[in-house]
Amino acid sequence: MFKLCMLAAATLALAAAQDPAEGWMGYAKGVSPRGTGVITHAEAKWKVLSKPNNAANAFYSPWFGIESSDNLNLIQPVNPWTGRAWQMYIEYFQWEPEHNENSQGHIVSPGDVLHGVIDLDQSSQTYIISHTNLNTGWNVKTQIPVQRKLSGEYKEYTILYFVFEKTFACHQYPAEEVVTFYDIAVQYDNQTVAPTWTTAYVDDNCNNRAHILNETTISITWDTSM
Repeated sequence: MFKLCMLAAATLALAAAQDPAEGWMGYAKGVSPRGTGVITHAEAKWKVLSKPNNAANAFYSPWFGIESSDNLNLIQPVNPWTGRAWQMYIEYFQWEPEHNENSQGHIVSPGDVLHGVIDLDQSSQTYIISHTNLNTGWNVKTQIPVQRKLSGEYKEYTILYFVFEKTFACHQYPAEEVVTFYDIAVQYDNQTVAPTWTTAYVDDNCNNRAHILNETTISITWDTSM
């Protein structure tokens, strides 16, 4: 559900009532292998893709994030192509009541390695998110309080997503036809686990698909020739 703080970029999540939302192409979904627990830590690295051709009007992103169990609250370090350059920032999207906020953003270069880290401060029920360019050292941090349910209890973030979002013409996506998330580490209730993964898609565009390579690596591929 990433969007930019600019007039040319509208939210990508208005057409559906919850996640996974319209605009998501290939994605991987992770849950606790025990079926219980709250995400207390999640992190991953990936490399910024090459500059796409003929993509001045395009706006899309690979990203990973964590989601509440009702699929209505999404915290995500994102890496969008904005039509002129790749950027990095942190986004929070809340469906009810609808609310979107973005951290400070920064332009990144093809080949830069990005490192997103999400940690739960359990004492304050606040997620602390860090997004770092490991090549330049640029970093942004933000804090997102956990929303309460109508009952007054805190929501629980139990789902991980690795996603390529927003449909455009196939030739407008990067030529390498793959983004790989690696060094994936996840904790539920402060215990490191190997999540149970499934893959799917919402919009079937350019054969964009997620692949579980191993416990710490997920790739998303596409076909620019379609």
